[in-house]
Amino acid sequence: DFEAETKSRSEELKALATAKKVISENTAGAEKLAYGLNQVSLMQLSTGTDLANFEAVRYVRDLARKHGSKSLAQLAARMASVTRSGLRVGEDPFGKVKGLIADMIERLESEADADASHKGFCDKELAETNTKKDDKTAEIEKLATKIDQLSARSAQLKAEVAALQKALSELAKAQAEMDKMRQQEKADFTKAKADTEQGLEGVKMA
Repeated sequence: DFEAETKSRSEELKALATAKKVISENTAGAEKLAYGLNQVSLMQLSTGTDLANFEAVRYVRDLARKHGSKSLAQLAARMASVTRSGLRVGEDPFGKVKGLIADMIERLESEADADASHKGFCDKELAETNTKKDDKTAEIEKLATKIDQLSARSAQLKAEVAALQKALSELAKAQAEMDKMRQQEKADFTKAKADTEQGLEGVKMA
């Protein structure tokens, strides 16, 4: 996770800065650091620079163990190797050790910048995605509401059509009955008229 990695890298940078400070402050007159060097059996550290280098190596190594950092452990190993090599040939390894620390700090800061840039990009993408998602959600809800309205309208229209069809059916039925009644009335009238005329004809003949 980004926050955990950032915290770990920040701790590594802080440790490296401290180690660098240890070397700088103890390059001259660092015999006071000898209290922790009684267990050194591989070599004899005689100068202030030697003592400062060893103290920095031990500091970085202890921190690597504390945080389980492979990069710091590798740096401590390189620092120790440079220190031993310098002592064997009588050179001052101070500059090389300090350079190793400076290079490591630069690399970690570069990684931190790259991670921060990537996180910024990811945050932006996430924000845009969430915005699009919110927009899509709002659009979907709007469409769903419209669909519900149209469905209700459709049901209403169907009900109205059914009512009109029923009314037309009733009207047609009433019209048919009325036509039937008129036909019957006409037939009755025609018959009554014929009977009346026939009666009148009979009266005249009498």
